[in-house]
Amino acid sequence: MNKIIILGGSGFIGKSLKKYLKKNKRKKYKVFSYSRKEKKNILKIKKLPDSDLIFYCIKCNKISDSLKYFNHFKKLLTYGSKKTKILFVSSGAVYGIRNKKKKFNENEVINLKKLKGFKNKNLNYAKEKIFLEKKFKILSQNGYKVSIARGFSFVGKNILMYDYFISQLINSINLGKKIVINNHKTYRSYMHEIDLCKWLIKIGNNSSINCPIYNVGSDEKIDITKFAKELCSKYNIRLIIKKPKNIKYDFYVPSTDLAKRNLKLKTTINLKDAVKQLIN
Repeated sequence: MNKIIILGGSGFIGKSLKKYLKKNKRKKYKVFSYSRKEKKNILKIKKLPDSDLIFYCIKCNKISDSLKYFNHFKKLLTYGSKKTKILFVSSGAVYGIRNKKKKFNENEVINLKKLKGFKNKNLNYAKEKIFLEKKFKILSQNGYKVSIARGFSFVGKNILMYDYFISQLINSINLGKKIVINNHKTYRSYMHEIDLCKWLIKIGNNSSINCPIYNVGSDEKIDITKFAKELCSKYNIRLIIKKPKNIKYDFYVPSTDLAKRNLKLKTTINLKDAVKQLIN
């Protein structure tokens, strides 16, 4: 039986992983979940159970808090074996904002200057991920088997409780409410939460002291305005399109060639099928 620890189990990715691992019929997993919000608070843990793989999904949006949780995690690692593999769940937000149609790839230089254009919460989130990526790279240099997964945009039942465009769109259709969007050149791609979990497990199991980094998401770009029009027309929902003065590209789509080539990963559920499952 594979033993899995999920740190940050109350968020979207943590919830998706727990659900997937518990329902997996091919392999049996014993899952230990801890978060900042649940009773099993991470900072109260004195020793982690023996495990094969640890998913680090903790999100604080504040560097000082992130450092506190990471330092506690690093202390807990000293009581365990360096054979345990560690996957840090980062984000494509570390690349910054892209105003042209070009997919992000793992070889791009990551620095804070590229975050220009992010505001408040999004800026803090991106800074936190960059900060923690550096910390996990140092862990790998100290002999721990680590990998980093930069997640992009996702779709699935667990996403509907969060305030993302795709969840707003699906929830509005299910409730028969009008949809309002800004008509700017926004492109996204959406990976189903089942594919997300499969990718994270495969990447985590291939962790090493070299700390490989992989983008996680669909590389099928979607024009948000066009997609919203199609769905609203199909389900007879009123769509209001606002036209801002300055129309710029907002392109947030990963290149996943590295994961496909090195780990033979692929996506199995496309966006249209995923949305169809979630409507009504």
